[in-house]
Amino acid sequence: MFTSQDFELFRKGDRQAFKCIFNTFYKALLIFAKKYVQDNDLAEDLVQEVLVKLWEKRRTIEDASTIKAFLYMSVKNKALNHFRHQKVIDAHQKEILQDKSNALFFKNHVIEEETYRLLIQAIDSLPEQTRKVCALSMNGAKNAQIAEELDLSTSTVKYHKNQALSILRERLKNQLFLLPLLAYLLDL
Repeated sequence: MFTSQDFELFRKGDRQAFKCIFNTFYKALLIFAKKYVQDNDLAEDLVQEVLVKLWEKRRTIEDASTIKAFLYMSVKNKALNHFRHQKVIDAHQKEILQDKSNALFFKNHVIEEETYRLLIQAIDSLPEQTRKVCALSMNGAKNAQIAEELDLSTSTVKYHKNQALSILRERLKNQLFLLPLLAYLLDL
């Protein structure tokens, strides 16, 4: 416990007097802080910050009886400020994540549209008969159905499908991820 003499020494900057105040209140303040923050490290930080603040304001404290109230009120305010600050940070992080999510969605949509455009453009540039075979195949028609509809042999249908894949592979060589899809769509 500190005395009025210790208080006067503390106000003048005596470190031993401050140590006496520290030892008197530290554990109780730590328990008090933990009621607010439930995190030992954070509670210790808050209490230490408050004790540093007490040291810095020692010349303005007029009465030893106000130290206890000052310390407890300061710990409570620090804890509440921490939560307010954390709430702002959380809201900001949520906003950043939402912005990133929106940007990613937009980017993926643009990539998807561009990929689809390139694919359609490449298919449209195929020779007419190959393009017809390709279109029917991509719509799910089997080789026999395509052959019947276009009045071709099944081997000619297979030839056009292979030719389509070969031409599209060359035209879409920078979009290699499309090749397995094309092979699947052409039923090869």
